[in-house]
Amino acid sequence: MIHALGYSHDEFKATSPGRLCRGRERWIEPWDLESATAVHRLVITGAAFTDDSARDAVRGINHSNVTVANIINALFAKRAFYAFMEDGHPADIPEEADDLEVYIGYRAGGQQSEPMVRWRQRVKGVKVLRSLLGTDHDADRVRGFAVLSGDEDETTVSDVLYELTAMSTVDSPPARFQPGALEAVLEVVPVVVLVHRDKHGPALGIYSREPVVTDGKLAPLCKKTETLLVPFAIPPMLARWDRALAEMKAAWETDNEAPFPVPESGEPSRWDSRGRRRNRKRSRGKKKSQNETETSSDSAIEPTTPPATEGSEAPQAPASE
Repeated sequence: MIHALGYSHDEFKATSPGRLCRGRERWIEPWDLESATAVHRLVITGAAFTDDSARDAVRGINHSNVTVANIINALFAKRAFYAFMEDGHPADIPEEADDLEVYIGYRAGGQQSEPMVRWRQRVKGVKVLRSLLGTDHDADRVRGFAVLSGDEDETTVSDVLYELTAMSTVDSPPARFQPGALEAVLEVVPVVVLVHRDKHGPALGIYSREPVVTDGKLAPLCKKTETLLVPFAIPPMLARWDRALAEMKAAWETDNEAPFPVPESGEPSRWDSRGRRRNRKRSRGKKKSQNETETSSDSAIEPTTPPATEGSEAPQAPASE
């Protein structure tokens, strides 16, 4: 089994936030904004699969050999964070939580109600991150982490995080974050790390004023844990792993003498040159077959009675007796 970590860099605008992982998460209905400043986004998720077709891929950071806590710590070493939670379960309140609020939340369009909690906690160090995130990757224990620079007012940070998460819903698929609030959050803190959902586990969306540097940070972490680091052109929780692997393989074979570390599936990929040739042949074959069918149909529909010519009478139908 190959364990991989995928990542992408792009720009994010609240006026057109796009999709999150289909069936697993969606944005809170965006505010009606006339304009929005683009922010930088780094998306990270993981996967495990047996070959370059990735047909059997299970997706989520928990399926790589790297943990969410280690990724955050590698990217923001020695930084302090302001962890935040909305719609939490009362049994999952951290011992050191601050600004704790208990309230009644609603599910199933308001038909069910239950107690929920909102909390904040200032954290630092990978051990505390691991404790907050826990080991149950399906559990909703923490929504994210604001990365602190050291001079923020925590009350102001808490207020903008409330705008980011306050109108969330836990119905399926859950809507956890308001995209229109990200710009306000990044006016207060330089980076905010959101825990998104991939198909089978967590993913990270890291939103920032300036691009987050990944060079020299993710690669050593992946090498240490025998995890393949795969670049994506678009957020990997929305993309195809087989396509990213094919593009990575093409670059790998140009720059490396060693064989590509992912086994071949035995069938040409639709994304490599062999696969593209195969798809073109199939397309030509379908067109040829369609043309032959149309020609055969046209020849089969022939008039059984010759048309009347000038100076002759058209054949008459026999009179009924």
